[in-house]
Amino acid sequence: MRKKKQFVERLGCWLAGAFMLALPLTLGGCVERSVTLVSDPPGSLVYLNDVQQGTTPCTVPFKWYGDYSVRLRKKVNVGTPLKPNYVYYYLHTHKNTQRPWFQWYGVDLFAGILPIEFKDHQIWAFIVPKVPMLSTTELIKKANELKAKLPPPKPARP
Repeated sequence: MRKKKQFVERLGCWLAGAFMLALPLTLGGCVERSVTLVSDPPGSLVYLNDVQQGTTPCTVPFKWYGDYSVRLRKKVNVGTPLKPNYVYYYLHTHKNTQRPWFQWYGVDLFAGILPIEFKDHQIWAFIVPKVPMLSTTELIKKANELKAKLPPPKPARP
């Protein structure tokens, strides 16, 4: 009976010690990732990977490092409210997020365990070009040029 009591006491000490050693591992920090997008002209509508995020300047959280599809568009009325004259801006590009040192392979394991909060904040700046406005005759001419580049249609099978 006495051996059983000693065993239970030792087991309790071991469990308490294991709990105290494991406690710091559960209090690990985290990594907060975000990117701020700015553009010229400001107020452009932002799409990251075909998901609308808001208008520039805007800050967006992200979860993974790599290539992002970025689309920016804006419509500006340079006329009057009664006689609008719109100017369009559009940009479709790709941007890579840069991996900081605490997200390198191997180091990221220890960064996740440490009770420190890491922040990765990146800034992307874009110049959004104006879309040239073509007249109707120019549009028809371009359409005919593209049509001429198409391969001939395949004959229908009987």
